[in-house]
Amino acid sequence: MKVYLSVPMIANRALPRARLMEKAIKDAGHEIISPWVLGPIENADPSIANVFQRDKRASEECDIIIADITEPSIGVGMELMAAYIAGRRIILVAKKGKVASRMLLHMDRKETVEYEVEDEIYPGLRSIL
Repeated sequence: MKVYLSVPMIANRALPRARLMEKAIKDAGHEIISPWVLGPIENADPSIANVFQRDKRASEECDIIIADITEPSIGVGMELMAAYIAGRRIILVAKKGKVASRMLLHMDRKETVEYEVEDEIYPGLRSIL
């Protein structure tokens, strides 16, 4: 299946956590269709990449969106909304005890993988995928 990995990119970036999620997704036999979230932060020049259009389209066309909501991110929220409206499967990854957006917490049709320590992310995602 095509998985859109949605993680904070500018503020609150946690690349090691994103890499744990990437490993779980790939080891479960799925394809990540948002590889740009795992590399260096890209140039914001809109003549090079229209980030809004690319991310909106990929969020709508994926089979599953897996989103790290451990830390706030406007972009992650927008990607989740696009996927939700498109009727995609939604999996949220959240740290136990951290305050998360009530809008996300009250969303129907979502699955949640909670962790206390980041090492719990991999087995949590693998079991749900």
